[in-house]
Amino acid sequence: MLRLTDPGKRSKGFRHRLLVAAILSVLAIFFVVLRLMDLQILHYAKFRTLAHNNHVALVPVAPPRGLILADHGEVLADNQPTYAVEVVPDEVHGLRQTMAELSTLLALTPRELRQFQENRAAKPDFDPIVVKTQLTPAQMAAIAVRQLDLPGVRVVAMLHRDYPYNSLFSHVVGYVGPVTAADLRQFNPSSYLGQNYIGKSGLERFYERDLRGKVGYQIKDINAMGLQVGTLRSIPSAPGDNLVTHLRLRLQEAAAQALQGKGYRGAVVALDPRTGAVLAMVTSPSFNANWFVDGISDAHWHALLDNSGRPLMNRADNGLYPPGSCAKPFYSIQAVQAGIITPDYHTYCAGNFQLGGHTFWDWNRSGFGNTGLTKALAWSVDVFYYKLAVKMGITLQDQTLWRFGFGHATPIDLPGGASGFVPTPQWKEQHLHAPWYTGDSVILGIGQGYLLVTPLQLARAVAAIANGGYLVYPHVAKALVNPESGGVRNLGFIPPENLHIPVAALHAVRKGMEACVNEGTCRSISVPGISIAGKTGTAQIPIAYKNGRTVYNDDSLFIGWAPVHHPRIAVAVVVEYGGANAWQALPVAHAVIQAYLKGQKPATVPVSGPGTPTAKLP
Repeated sequence: MLRLTDPGKRSKGFRHRLLVAAILSVLAIFFVVLRLMDLQILHYAKFRTLAHNNHVALVPVAPPRGLILADHGEVLADNQPTYAVEVVPDEVHGLRQTMAELSTLLALTPRELRQFQENRAAKPDFDPIVVKTQLTPAQMAAIAVRQLDLPGVRVVAMLHRDYPYNSLFSHVVGYVGPVTAADLRQFNPSSYLGQNYIGKSGLERFYERDLRGKVGYQIKDINAMGLQVGTLRSIPSAPGDNLVTHLRLRLQEAAAQALQGKGYRGAVVALDPRTGAVLAMVTSPSFNANWFVDGISDAHWHALLDNSGRPLMNRADNGLYPPGSCAKPFYSIQAVQAGIITPDYHTYCAGNFQLGGHTFWDWNRSGFGNTGLTKALAWSVDVFYYKLAVKMGITLQDQTLWRFGFGHATPIDLPGGASGFVPTPQWKEQHLHAPWYTGDSVILGIGQGYLLVTPLQLARAVAAIANGGYLVYPHVAKALVNPESGGVRNLGFIPPENLHIPVAALHAVRKGMEACVNEGTCRSISVPGISIAGKTGTAQIPIAYKNGRTVYNDDSLFIGWAPVHHPRIAVAVVVEYGGANAWQALPVAHAVIQAYLKGQKPATVPVSGPGTPTAKLP
């Protein structure tokens, strides 16, 4: 039988253990208090900063920008993968010092530093700002080894806008550039978080909202050193739509070679006269659109500004020129329709026209003798149109020009087109403080004087003669294609405006313009196997003033279409200082028409669909 432990000893042992536990508890509490004092009082500032720097960040993810494609699928504006350095100002401890270090590591130019400051002014401080793109392996390594010393600075993969054809489509396709504060006054700033580029001109600007896509986001876990240690959540970006155009690469190349290849200044516009689709739009000289993507360098900028040919100017839609004799077909239509003359009207051309003691000379001072409308158009008989101008008067002349789309900006899916200028007696009285004289109408009757038009206006106007009297609405883009789903949204076009031109007037002018190619001033444009109708123009341009006299040079112009009875292309060509008798414009038009109608390829982009309007031809 066991004996129970002595109660006294058991109580004494319990008290001893309790005392030890109490002492240990007091020591533990003491050390906890000491640690709290260390954290909350002695090192408060340090640990507050560390806690602040340990946070999550909302990082915008830029979407791929939509491509721009030619009608046969060639890529005119592309995205090329590259590496770039970007800075998030919110995460940088000392921005000025950081930028000084990056300037040394990456050999940043003053322009790149200036561009960084301009981009920063347009964005919130949490939005990454690209400092330099297209990094070399050496530059990437230089940043990588200093990563811990450069919080808020990182090397990222990105898509860089690229224009494979350099200067070929620069004016019509346009270009992108860094987003600026001025841009964000026209577009929603929240749509450009994480975005590096925005359309600046051409299609890139007009279709900016469709091309830019939708910004995505990543919620990043950021450690105390400012490094991303994980992704908590991702909201994917949505790529921009691809833009399919009516532009034909072969046609654009032919026009550019005929103009730029010979060093000419001028423009070419080619339309489908049935719909107004822009098949080619070339300005010479041009510029390399790639220069502008990351902000143009000072050297390139001064090279463009110092170029007397003004390569930045889109001559096709903004160049202003007297049309010269290219205005004659439109006056002819209006005169026949208004009953001023009949299609078989004839007059005598002695080589000059006398009015109020002033002699107006024909370009052929020997004269053309008895001249009807067909002959007047075929040989561009000035005296015929001097007399016609007097018969019509300024009111009917102005109505003619406005009717065919001159004097106001041509509706087209490109930004910033010029209106041209149609003079009126009221304008002359107000601005020149002089009355309108009959002699002013005489000069206007051969497309000279104060009248100014654009090549696009000329192409649109001649298309109306080609298609039977319908004024088309030019458009460059054909469709928007979603790159993820493949869904196609046809852009269609505005149905042409019926000008209600009588058949007799239309037939008489078309006959004269066909004769101009077959036997008149346009003979050199002929392409075997293709029927062409056209009209030449020569416009005198004042270029200097010497010895009390104005010195002139001649612009060379052509308008026309082909084939004559089933038109598929309408063309307008202007060559600045191209000489008399359109001798420089005609080879350009010849090259364009031949390139288009000889060996076309079928379209490879499926953009047709129900509901697309078509031009109704008589």
